[in-house]
Amino acid sequence: MVVFARNSANFAKVIIKSDSNEGCVDSFTKTKPGMLTLRAPMHASVITPLTTVAVEIASVYLITVERAAELILESLGLTEENIDSDLIFNVDPFQKLVIDGAKDSLATVAYASVNLANAISMVSSLLHGAGTSSKAEAEAATLSAFAKRIGETNLVLRKKRRMLLGEYYAKSFLNMSDSSDISSIISSAVSVVSRTSPDVRVDTETKNTVARASAMASSYLLSTALNTTSNNIGEEISRRCAAAVKVMQDPELLEAVVDLGKEKSAAIITDLEFAYSEKFETAKASVLVLIPEYPPPPSPPSSPPPSTPALTFEISSASSMLYHDTWTVWLSFTLALAASWHEH
Repeated sequence: MVVFARNSANFAKVIIKSDSNEGCVDSFTKTKPGMLTLRAPMHASVITPLTTVAVEIASVYLITVERAAELILESLGLTEENIDSDLIFNVDPFQKLVIDGAKDSLATVAYASVNLANAISMVSSLLHGAGTSSKAEAEAATLSAFAKRIGETNLVLRKKRRMLLGEYYAKSFLNMSDSSDISSIISSAVSVVSRTSPDVRVDTETKNTVARASAMASSYLLSTALNTTSNNIGEEISRRCAAAVKVMQDPELLEAVVDLGKEKSAAIITDLEFAYSEKFETAKASVLVLIPEYPPPPSPPSSPPPSTPALTFEISSASSMLYHDTWTVWLSFTLALAASWHEH
């Protein structure tokens, strides 16, 4: 479902809700995405986990979405010349990688989008199992925790260091391959959600189990970047990203994480570390990297709109299209929905 909204940060945004339709699946993996909701400002041409976190950062710290996007890129360790909010809001990294070839900044954004979505899916599943009223509540708390981690690193700590030392000489990056980073984010998410669901509890062992699994998958994906021999490196990166999504957002795995939150067996998650390489390679062989035309084809002539336009749609392949008045939405990757505005 597509929703147009305005929030307290005083900017309009687009919201994509994948949980409103059972037919919504990832175009590369053919499985249901782990995240329930994606957001972006109205002017964005893509909607991804990174745009979603940028909107959350802007809302929490009352800054522009452009500045929020820059904070994310800084957290990823990009050099100053590559800090451009367009990389978050107006570039589909998977499409650009396949069509235009691999660039370090594009690969960094692609990996970050996937690793972030995987981590959010796992942490929110854990919180839901631990007692949140809904998966949506758990995901909202998880997003808030990630936003605060990035904001505190790049805004609060930087300001303190400048006040104490007269200059900012070091940065603390968000490292999704570091289990301690993920563990602290889980603790923060539990603190956030406890305001509305005070009975939510996650013990240290459970928290660390999920953190290790998430960090391991992120580390494995990044390590594969060093062993790329494909003629089309961009397509290979996209295929590996899709494989990571297929494994880490597998509904069976996420349901096991929910069960872990309910203090049930952690066998599937703990076994993942030993079986991950095999699962990843099997997934990579099964995913289909299909990129829409670039630029996308024009919309067909629009028919007169209904009195109450339907905004719920099914997505089952990369060629799936939504035609509605002035919006065309196509899917190149469930984690990188792209939307273009057409004048009629």
